[in-house]
Amino acid sequence: MAKRILFSPIGTTDPIKNYKDGSMLHICRKYKPDKVYLYLSAEMMEHHKEDNRYVYCIEKLSEMIGKEIEVECIFRPELKNVQVYDVFYEDFRGIIRDIEKEMSDGDELIVNIASGTPAMKSALLVMAILSEYRFKPVQVSTPLGKSNLHGENSVEYDVETYWEMDEDNQENYEDRCIEAKSGNLIALLKIDSICKFVNSYDYMAALAIAGEIDDFISNDDKMLINIAVERLKLNSKVVDKLLAQQKIDLIPIKSGNQRSLFEYALALEIKIKKGEYADFIRGLTPLTADLSELILKSQCNIDINDYCKVNRYGLRKFDTRKLNGTDIYETLQNEFDGNFKPNDVGTRQMVPLINKYSDDNVLKQKIMEIMDIEQAIRNLAAHEIVSVTEEWVKEKTGFSPKQIFELIKFLIVKAGVKVSKEDWESYDKMNEIIVSKVRGYETLPG
Repeated sequence: MAKRILFSPIGTTDPIKNYKDGSMLHICRKYKPDKVYLYLSAEMMEHHKEDNRYVYCIEKLSEMIGKEIEVECIFRPELKNVQVYDVFYEDFRGIIRDIEKEMSDGDELIVNIASGTPAMKSALLVMAILSEYRFKPVQVSTPLGKSNLHGENSVEYDVETYWEMDEDNQENYEDRCIEAKSGNLIALLKIDSICKFVNSYDYMAALAIAGEIDDFISNDDKMLINIAVERLKLNSKVVDKLLAQQKIDLIPIKSGNQRSLFEYALALEIKIKKGEYADFIRGLTPLTADLSELILKSQCNIDINDYCKVNRYGLRKFDTRKLNGTDIYETLQNEFDGNFKPNDVGTRQMVPLINKYSDDNVLKQKIMEIMDIEQAIRNLAAHEIVSVTEEWVKEKTGFSPKQIFELIKFLIVKAGVKVSKEDWESYDKMNEIIVSKVRGYETLPG
């Protein structure tokens, strides 16, 4: 008699989450396999040792449906880095080949591609697409059709209570299993790639891939990714136009110079996150200049524009006629040993004014530090062939890129920009929204 076998990685939503079946248990409920292979990483093994939750729920389901289900656990105690795709691909190939060797003609192998880490899912998806193996890939949509909630504590897990309260134990439970088609699988792989690129702030790459699967991703979702592209380009007009169509709020500071400054700073932080330290260094000069100007205005009540003019090329320069006879001019002359030239208007010219007119000693210390950093390394990074690494920045300035950015965050507050801790996480929140919407792949057309 033909048998039905299930191979299932185990993830954080298994066996029951938010009072609904996790993917593994839900597939068992629908397909009623004769045997189940459970693949457990080190973390999942700890849960298994604690309360036998995965086997317990299968046994309870077996009692409910009146069919014996054999369970075999595949333990991987050494498996702690659960995001490495290559590891799972090789391991899964071996496991599934061993399972297939024990199968008879007519037996059916089902593979759960909804549980486990993204790397686990991707490995199984690739195997399904390659058609090397004769298994049926099954995904399970979440009960609400969106990312699973994580409010429940998987450590404090009362498996008996969860089983009793599992809403899928009703006879009229909602079948959320979807047998993935090959076209869908390719799209799912690309969706995984899109999400990976989004979370890595590579929005151009994400948008390019999204354009390859028009049938599987909505125009609204592509528009969201495009918003991220334009936002990172600091193209606020396009961003606002697209956001108005989406009716979604992603920008913490809505308008004015403060918005430009803050969005520029966020974009600069992403340079650090991506390890693009040379671009980060080059981006310091305009930011420190704008910060100095705003601090001078907010902390010292001095608008540097009162002492400047704009030449025929649209460049701002100091105006000697406006400077002559002022304390500002005297301060600048003293700073430059009587050789002040009314040309550039930048950090080097404004910091001495902050030092003279501000009473905030901490501010003066921080603004001097950022000026010294900018002066020390901008020319090296811009005009010399050097490998700009985190270590190189630390060696040249005494500060790591992250420490430099902490200085920037401090100065932004001193410049009068009203931002919260959550505002600094704005890009990551945007990424979460994009990923959540893009992962609506449960409704992919078949």
